[in-house]
Amino acid sequence: MRRLSVAVTLNLVIASSAFGLAPASAATSAGLEGIAHFDHIVVLTEENESASTTFGAGSPATYLNSLRARGVFLPNYYGTGHVSLDNYIAMVSGQPPQPLTMSDCMTVSLWTCVQGQSVLSSGRNLADQLEAAGASWKSYQDGTATPCFHGPYVAGDTTPDPDQGDSTTGAMNYADRHNPFIYFTDVIGNQPRCDAHQRPFTDLGADVTAGTLPAFAFITPDTCHDGHDNPCAGQTTGGLAAADAWLSSNLPPLLSYLAANNGLLVINFDEGSTPTAGSTPAPSDVTCATCAGLGLGGRTGALLISPRLPQGATVSTAYDHYSLLRTIEDSFGITEHLNLATAATAMTDAFAGTTP
Repeated sequence: MRRLSVAVTLNLVIASSAFGLAPASAATSAGLEGIAHFDHIVVLTEENESASTTFGAGSPATYLNSLRARGVFLPNYYGTGHVSLDNYIAMVSGQPPQPLTMSDCMTVSLWTCVQGQSVLSSGRNLADQLEAAGASWKSYQDGTATPCFHGPYVAGDTTPDPDQGDSTTGAMNYADRHNPFIYFTDVIGNQPRCDAHQRPFTDLGADVTAGTLPAFAFITPDTCHDGHDNPCAGQTTGGLAAADAWLSSNLPPLLSYLAANNGLLVINFDEGSTPTAGSTPAPSDVTCATCAGLGLGGRTGALLISPRLPQGATVSTAYDHYSLLRTIEDSFGITEHLNLATAATAMTDAFAGTTP
């Protein structure tokens, strides 16, 4: 996969250091910067597909594309790096890519990888912000059967993290690198907190039925269900077709709940597909001059789904994962913007015309 240059990465780190030291701020009772307040925000992240493939003519993601009629389509939404982990870290902390996350930490232990996130803002992340604001949160991880599931986390361990998906043994198709909150010491290093908030995906249905969906939820399908692998381990169908089938089977009850309870569903992709050797992608597919992350993860597109939004609208303003974090902070009335979220464009244009 394509890597960020050392110079670009250094510039992002310097910018993040400059922006990331603001003191924590209490939440207000309403949204900020023109972003509507929602009682529930759910982010569901798919994998490694470009906007032109997912949302273009002939896309196998027919169910996903049908959801465009139920909210706002963002064709110019970008990833922030060209592996998985750096994108997930960006979404929940605003941190820029750094050497280990830019390699998906494939050659180091989970413990080694986690420590790096403590350098900026002492590892402060969206979970910390939500709890300080009195908002509940959970991360629902497909392919896990127990709370706080992850690879070995032992101080000083040097063994590469074995739980990286696309396998018929061990953790099977669950991948640590797609589970962002475990990469912060105050989550993975706090067993009661991790158990309470890092949950198997099967818990989601029970929470929806019981009316106990948290204020914020992060959903990660496994590597057979997120479009990452095609084919994927243990089954012949993967890619967008498998991801779309999984969405059509699992989203309807969640969508109904969110529609009835002032909820918003965000469906995005971590990064676009890496340009093949010899190809000449359009500049707008691989860079974004107005994005805090420069669009270096490629143009993926995203959907915002809620009956309060203009139905079937398309907003062409460019956004990225840092914009998403800033928008979530704004919706919950959190005045603190973490790291590069401070430099990001809030999704104000996308929420124009939101009904009360």
